[in-house]
Amino acid sequence: MAGDQHVMVTPGEVAARDKVSKAAVTKLVRRFVEQHGLPVERDARDRVVRFSLAHYDHIRGEFSSSEKVAAARREEPVATAKPVGGSQSRDEALRQEAWLKVGREKLRRQEEIGQLLRADKTREAMTVCGREIQSMVARLQNRADDMALAVGREGVHGLRVLLRQISFELNTEIANRLEEIMTGAAEQDDLVEDHEL
Repeated sequence: MAGDQHVMVTPGEVAARDKVSKAAVTKLVRRFVEQHGLPVERDARDRVVRFSLAHYDHIRGEFSSSEKVAAARREEPVATAKPVGGSQSRDEALRQEAWLKVGREKLRRQEEIGQLLRADKTREAMTVCGREIQSMVARLQNRADDMALAVGREGVHGLRVLLRQISFELNTEIANRLEEIMTGAAEQDDLVEDHEL
C-alpha cells in the first residue's frame, strides 16, 4: 500500500500496553502475518521487528473471542494518546493516535465493503476447489477407449469433435461442483480463538 503510513510498534511495546507477555504478542504477530497479512518491518535476519498497530488491533478484535477483547479494552482503551515508546513527545503521540484512527477506519471500511478476506479460509477454499478439479480431470483417462474409437472411425477430425464434447462436459461438471461447494459454505466464518490472551 504505497503512500500509506502506519504506526509501527514492537512486540514489547504492545505487551506493555496490553499487560501480557512479549512471547504472547510475538506468537499472535506470527500468526497474524501468516493468516491475515499483518504489515511488518523485518531485520536483516528476516525477524519481525515492528508491525502495524492499527492492523494488529483490528485483526485481534475481529478474530478473538468477544470476552477477551472486552476484558483487554476494560483494562486500557486501545485509542489512548499515551505514547508507546515513553520518550516520544506529546505531539508525536497525538500524530500517532491520528494515524491509528485513520488506519482503523480504513480497515473498518474495507471490511464493510467486502475487500478484506481471511487468508486461512481462502487458502482452505482454494485447496478444496483444486482437489475437486484435479479429481475430475484425472478421470479423463477413462475416456481413452472412446478416443481410440473416434480416431479409428473418423481420424483426427473425429478425435477433435470428441475432445470438444469431453471438454464441454468437464467444464460443466466442474462449474456444477464448485457451485455446490459455494452453496454449502457458511455465510459467516467462526471467530478464531486466542487462547494466549
